[in-house]
Amino acid sequence: MYLKSMKIVKGIGENREIRNVKFQSGLNIIVDDSTDSGTGQGNNVGKTTFLKLIDICLGAKDKKYIWTDNDTGSETTTLKNYIHDNKIFAELEIEKANTVYSLKVELFDRGRRFINNEPYSYDDYVEKLNELIFSIHKPPSFRQLIGKFIRIKQKEDTSAFLKYLHQNTTNAEYKNIYDFLFRLSSHEDSETKLQLYNEIEQIKKDINQLIKLHNFSNIDDLRERIRIVQKTVQDLELRVKAMINAEEYEQNLDKFTNIKNDINTINDSIESLLFKRGKIETILLNAEDKDEEFDESVLLEFYKDVERSLGEITKKFDDLIEFNKSIRRNKIEYYRKRLRILNSDLEKMLKFRASIIKENKSIITIINESNYKEFENVHKELIEQSEQFGLLTKVQEIYNNLNIQLDKKTEEYDEINKNADALDNLSKFNEYLTTYSNEIFGQRLYLTRQNTFPLKLSNVDEGLGTGYRKTITLLLDIAYVSFLQELELDYPKFFVHDVLETVDEHNLSKIVEFINENGSQFIFAILNEKIKDYSFIDEDDKVLRLSKDNKLFKI
Repeated sequence: MYLKSMKIVKGIGENREIRNVKFQSGLNIIVDDSTDSGTGQGNNVGKTTFLKLIDICLGAKDKKYIWTDNDTGSETTTLKNYIHDNKIFAELEIEKANTVYSLKVELFDRGRRFINNEPYSYDDYVEKLNELIFSIHKPPSFRQLIGKFIRIKQKEDTSAFLKYLHQNTTNAEYKNIYDFLFRLSSHEDSETKLQLYNEIEQIKKDINQLIKLHNFSNIDDLRERIRIVQKTVQDLELRVKAMINAEEYEQNLDKFTNIKNDINTINDSIESLLFKRGKIETILLNAEDKDEEFDESVLLEFYKDVERSLGEITKKFDDLIEFNKSIRRNKIEYYRKRLRILNSDLEKMLKFRASIIKENKSIITIINESNYKEFENVHKELIEQSEQFGLLTKVQEIYNNLNIQLDKKTEEYDEINKNADALDNLSKFNEYLTTYSNEIFGQRLYLTRQNTFPLKLSNVDEGLGTGYRKTITLLLDIAYVSFLQELELDYPKFFVHDVLETVDEHNLSKIVEFINENGSQFIFAILNEKIKDYSFIDEDDKVLRLSKDNKLFKI
């Protein structure tokens, strides 16, 4: 699979091409022909912007980075207005299995996305690309996969070669990505592993929350606490029995038993209400302590997608913002109302229990009248300790059930991992990476699996300095194309890079040699003055020449 062409077109009135860049196998260089760059960083003629357009056509969401500076965040208002006023769109053609697909994105505000001239919402667009390019549905998502091939800056510099996505991407997500890219396990197994991992992490969170809520360190701590409370309950029960008048107790045994059962039933209800109250208080505490801000830009994009699909809608964006805020307020108010109801019910139950004890004092107090106050205090303490015992027993039951679930999910996860080892293709990939790195550095690099982050770059020989990161990234990409060809996988055989000025002439010459040997398609931007004397680069390799007098959008 290769990139075929990139067009930039004025969409207003009769379509007029601003650029039509044809891509080829091997090198595709976007050069800055300016001769007075000074700092060696270019003149903002549009080299990186051209690469961003490729990324946008391949599903990057933020069109604003076309006219926004990566480092300063400042906007080029002239370019922004030109794009909006002239309804500029970019159209990328890709070729897979002798079939050409057109990916068109309107770059202006509320612009749409098209595949083969059929419009798609953003979510459907990237889903369709995942199907076309990788023949799967997520996970992994299309943007997680294509980031392996499009290594340019949008919001930030992508200098990491294995951790190439946003810093919030989890190790489980990376494992799912690399399992798919390197065929380390079947896609079905990889998807199941990601689901199991997420379930395992959620169970761990539930266990930690339970421990924090009830303030115990581990199961032994909880068991000892239960033992102590249980012993206290038994001692209090003995004290109560010691106060009872045996003769009267025998005479009123049936009545006493019924009253006791009634009180126990009430105590069970009180225990349940206390447990529910504790849960709701925790929910409210979390909801009120955290300022749950939401990303208005996500809502704006959703609002725009709906408006594009349905036409003008009656509700304004501010209404949508207020609606989302009201959801949180309603959630908090709902739980406050539930808490008030629970407290009211709890108060009624406590009063009801007290009234039963008072009304049946003559039966309950099968004890001396003078000792009734002491009995009342002991009985009250017995009830409180019994409630605590019931609560702790319930917590232990929940804790045990969560750990049973955790063990079961972990066992399933480990079993899939064990079965996946037979599908390990890293050795095939390392044959290429080791050969390429040894030719350039005299260092034999290779990838291995590890328990935390799924892959680790290792070296048979001495370590390499950080100055070689860009070259190593290129070698990983080239080796991956060779790996794809050996496995006959029709994934992208192109890779896009920015900022190659740090790669020295010798390393770049070897990289070009490797690319020409294995049929890669390499698209990158660089200052022409950096490469003008390189004998291994032909003028035909420079597919787009830009300068201060010939900027990307020609304005």
